[in-house]
Amino acid sequence: MSEKYFFELKSIEQFPHTESFKIGNEFFATDDKQEIEGGDLSVSVTAKRLGEGFSLDISLKGKVTVLCDRCLNPLDIEIEATDSVRVKDFDGMEYDDDDLLVMQVAETGVDLEWRIYEMASLALPMQKVHKDGECDKKMTDILNGYADTGKESKDSDDIDPRWDALKALKDRINN
Repeated sequence: MSEKYFFELKSIEQFPHTESFKIGNEFFATDDKQEIEGGDLSVSVTAKRLGEGFSLDISLKGKVTVLCDRCLNPLDIEIEATDSVRVKDFDGMEYDDDDLLVMQVAETGVDLEWRIYEMASLALPMQKVHKDGECDKKMTDILNGYADTGKESKDSDDIDPRWDALKALKDRINN
């Protein structure tokens, strides 16, 4: 449990209650957070009372640094994400609900470190690449060299002759 990202719930006297904090590169420096290299995020957590449980609204906004999928150089990406989660005391039941956190009887709050990291990771685009022309020139030259090599091998006479029969059949069907 990370005390730095532990959100105390049972000592709050007045609801709704909001806490805000900043997350920097040290947050992303652990071994289990490999996708994001660093960042500068503002996080806000608002707690509301729900009967015997709680509701947490979490929002984050800022930039994170990841490696470009194309050239592997650092790339800053602006992200924004929101999430809502319910928190309740452990009642002996097991729940299969991603939007529910269960506190053990002796706990007074919840650790939000992993939830915040997941929010940041899920806010990333599928492809994390620099804009055209901004990738490392040396790396793109290497990649283009491989792409050219692949085209040449398809056009060469090194194709397995057994495929000729299949090609002839395909040509006969298409004509």
